[in-house]
Amino acid sequence: MCFSASVSYSAAAVLVGTGVYAARQARRLQPPYLMWALVPVLFGLQQAFEGRVWQELDAGNAGAAVPYALGFHFFSHFLWLWWLPLSCYLVEPGQGKTGKLRKRVIGGCAIFGAFAGTLVYSVMLSHPEWMSVGVKVHSITYDFSVPWRSPIHLPITPAALYALTILVPLLISSHRLIRIFGVLVVLSSVLTSAAYGYAYVSVWCFFAAALSLYLVFMIRHLVAAVQDGHTLPARSEG
Repeated sequence: MCFSASVSYSAAAVLVGTGVYAARQARRLQPPYLMWALVPVLFGLQQAFEGRVWQELDAGNAGAAVPYALGFHFFSHFLWLWWLPLSCYLVEPGQGKTGKLRKRVIGGCAIFGAFAGTLVYSVMLSHPEWMSVGVKVHSITYDFSVPWRSPIHLPITPAALYALTILVPLLISSHRLIRIFGVLVVLSSVLTSAAYGYAYVSVWCFFAAALSLYLVFMIRHLVAAVQDGHTLPARSEG
């Protein structure tokens, strides 16, 4: 698949437009569902940043692309790490022993994601000179090279830890529509890794952005259910 500034900007326009529609629909639901409705809007803004990265690279200004790359990474390496787990947490009922445990796990992922994202992204902002941006096979590659090695050895790779922080809340949610979204994200991640491993961050975020349009369907489905007299699962206060 060929990616370019026009593709990124077109995706941004579609995502923001449909996300605004979903946000308007979500006003008929419980307030936490607004976070889900805003996901396409946020992905749209992320794609807009990558559109600017493309423009600078096309003009031969790789150095000038770095600030926009940092804008792109605000979403990929900070926001999504806690936004999606927190969105799951806020709509999770947490009723019963199993439900309370599930909600604690999801809440733990949100807290860890916020901590890890703040740590990683603060380092990126502090050292933009460590960021390099390029193009390989029509896709953007981002490389953030830290000039020192951490003495901490984790039993799991950072990429796997990142994936688990986001995917676990989606996959264990008691909401069927959220679990479906989680499965779709897993499939997109696996396919991206297999076909576009050299530019995984950029390509996976593009596919995840496209998948976020599913959330517009989810919000519309929930609104229709409420209009038909069905009650959404109540959230616990704990």
